[in-house]
Amino acid sequence: MHNMNNPLIWASKLIRSFHRHGVEYAVISPGSRSTPLAIAAAINTGIKKKVVLDERSAAFNALGMAKATGKPALLICTSGTAAANYYPAVIEAKMSGVPMIVLSADRPPHLRNLGSSQTIDQLKLFGDYTVFFHDAGEPHDASDDIKRLEFLAKQAVEISIQKGGTAHINLPFRKPLEPTEQQVSDEIREIHASVSKKVKPKIPIRNEIVFGDEIKKWLSASERPLLIAGPANRQHNLERQIIHLAGILDAPVIAEPGSRIELPDGQIHRYEQFLRNEEFLNSLKPDLIFRFGDQPFTQSLIRALKYWKDAPLIHFTTRQSLQDHAMSVSHTIYCNPNDTLQFGDFPEKNLTKWKKAWITADEDAGHKLYSTLAEEHRLTDGHVFSFLGENISDNWNVMLSNSLIPRDMAMFGKSRENHFVNRGAAGIDGITSTAAGIHFASDKPTCCITGDLAFLHDSNALLSFKQEKHSFVVVVINNGGGNIFRMLPIYSSDPTHLLSEIYPRYFETPQSTSILKLTETYGLKYQRVASLQELQDIRFDQIRQNRIIECETHPDAGMKMRKKLWEF
Repeated sequence: MHNMNNPLIWASKLIRSFHRHGVEYAVISPGSRSTPLAIAAAINTGIKKKVVLDERSAAFNALGMAKATGKPALLICTSGTAAANYYPAVIEAKMSGVPMIVLSADRPPHLRNLGSSQTIDQLKLFGDYTVFFHDAGEPHDASDDIKRLEFLAKQAVEISIQKGGTAHINLPFRKPLEPTEQQVSDEIREIHASVSKKVKPKIPIRNEIVFGDEIKKWLSASERPLLIAGPANRQHNLERQIIHLAGILDAPVIAEPGSRIELPDGQIHRYEQFLRNEEFLNSLKPDLIFRFGDQPFTQSLIRALKYWKDAPLIHFTTRQSLQDHAMSVSHTIYCNPNDTLQFGDFPEKNLTKWKKAWITADEDAGHKLYSTLAEEHRLTDGHVFSFLGENISDNWNVMLSNSLIPRDMAMFGKSRENHFVNRGAAGIDGITSTAAGIHFASDKPTCCITGDLAFLHDSNALLSFKQEKHSFVVVVINNGGGNIFRMLPIYSSDPTHLLSEIYPRYFETPQSTSILKLTETYGLKYQRVASLQELQDIRFDQIRQNRIIECETHPDAGMKMRKKLWEF
């Protein structure tokens, strides 16, 4: 007779299979119905665990772990609204192609649709925002059921990576949920016997990308080629192809923060300044554009791609996801990071004059930027991003929040290989939590650069903000609310304007929360920066403790500076 209900063995076999197929991390939120899953993960020595109380924060932690490693992390939660709190991160995972695996514990079917406590419909809870869903059914130790369960882990891992998004497995359990001590000790022995039995990862196939006749014709005729790199995750980064193509064409390269691209030669940094100017849009108009990665987010590039829509645009991507805001892509080439580009008989060209025009514009804009920063003695967002862009070394992870943060890094700082962004759905939820996940799964210190509203929005991330082996720093840009809304037509600096009283409360939402006191509540070190000298005194290479650094910047001076530079 089969033991129809042994939830620990059932859960442990699933977790062990996940580990065999390359999963290394799990984020667990406390709950009752998920007891078998939590214990199975806890006793599995091959899985590194992090306990995060708030499920929304937990999901963004898992997102960050996948960004750091390229592999999905497990998310374990109880039944009811717990899994619903994963939804924002599940959306971001799908929109930005990040693998993730949700294991949601559930009430057994006989308790559903009866008003039973903590019981909701969890089947396909996330709709079309998952890349895979399976309801595993209740534990059963028949050989076919066990085989299906173990194969389920393989499915979830492979599909979440291949399709880029969340695999959701729903796991109903009936009471009793708690195992006996004998069951736990037996299972620990099973884990020790199998912990080294990992499936060897598949060696990625290396393809040769051969261009068709139309693209070859464009390449031969082109005298003004341009390369643009948008956001890309670790497993989607086409850096090798960009370097190869830029070298062959001797072409300028624009790489946004989060593209994970940093080139020693030919990279254009100050494009956010001069590409807002129509004169430069005309004089630097390319005749062939190569785009890599996801849809660019900086306003200058969004505008430029619309302005240059007559130029053929070839989009290189690893993801089956339409990324074409300007609806200007001529050809999409799907490739893997290890694929090689074959150009055939490509005529050598001397495009030095074209590339030099871009470099000159970049250098002139740089001089304008540094002189503008030097003229302003109040601390602005621009000073902070110029400093951080230069002074955080490549041995740090840098997580950039959304809204103005990544745009300001492009405007005042520069794109670096160590930058991470959540640009799929581009929400301000879960920024600090994503950084915490990147930090947990990395062997580097981590700096999260976030705005005051995004920081407060995700303050629950601080619940699991513990001292790890490397420093974790959150730089909070406190400019008194959502300054990005000052770019909307509704904003006016005229106090007599009809909407002047509505705008601050309903859009900019200035806040007066004491970040110092909030930091102290969580037992963390706090540092206040309110002047240029205090900013210059920060030494990231000397930071040994986790801390919050609050930069109090002048919003009006900062916005005036942006507008001055945009008019370059």
